[in-house]
Amino acid sequence: MESLQHHVDQLFQNYRGSKQIEELKWEVLSNLEAKVADLVADGLSLDEAVKKAKANLPSIDSFVGERRKIYILPLLQELLQLGLLYGLIAWIVTMPLRIWRMGIFLNYGLLAICILIGIVYLVLLGINRPASSHQLTHLNVRSAFLLRKTGWMLWALYIVGTLVFTTALYFGSNLWFSTPVNLTGPYQFANIAVGYALPFLSILIPLWLHSFPRLILKYDAGEGDDIAK
Repeated sequence: MESLQHHVDQLFQNYRGSKQIEELKWEVLSNLEAKVADLVADGLSLDEAVKKAKANLPSIDSFVGERRKIYILPLLQELLQLGLLYGLIAWIVTMPLRIWRMGIFLNYGLLAICILIGIVYLVLLGINRPASSHQLTHLNVRSAFLLRKTGWMLWALYIVGTLVFTTALYFGSNLWFSTPVNLTGPYQFANIAVGYALPFLSILIPLWLHSFPRLILKYDAGEGDDIAK
């Protein structure tokens, strides 16, 4: 939608093109496009939907570095929904690892986390009354982007650390003392492969944090806007 892209470009014309601003710009455009799609689905023409979406976001000043009024209940519900989805994916992926003792503990641990998130999610759905759905709280978009960036940086450090540790654990003697690595069968090979692959499952955590700024923009109360879908 070139009209929306042009509108967003104008909104951000007074701000520098830092990575954070570019990410915010992309998030705003994505939410405007989603808003237009919802309005068209509700029966408005495309031109009317674009016009209404633009009218709901006349300025970007309040988004940049300031606290926003957010519909907190639907935001928490969608965060938990995403957390539950990612938890279930991790639980299913780790099922084959139950042939190892570590895999059994990990798989049961993920199941327990999914059950806990599911209970909290159902409790929040149970209080999804109109008055509760319109409760507002203040959140800072810049802090959400910082949290997302920090999550990715910590995950990258964790991956590097675990890869170095796994390499030292399985191949240290070969690297430092020239002792040949002895793989006696597919089980030993799979054991090493799992040791390398398993830490990457933690990418679901930064992916979950990655959605936080998008949800803040999605459930922003705005000015004169209806509750975000």
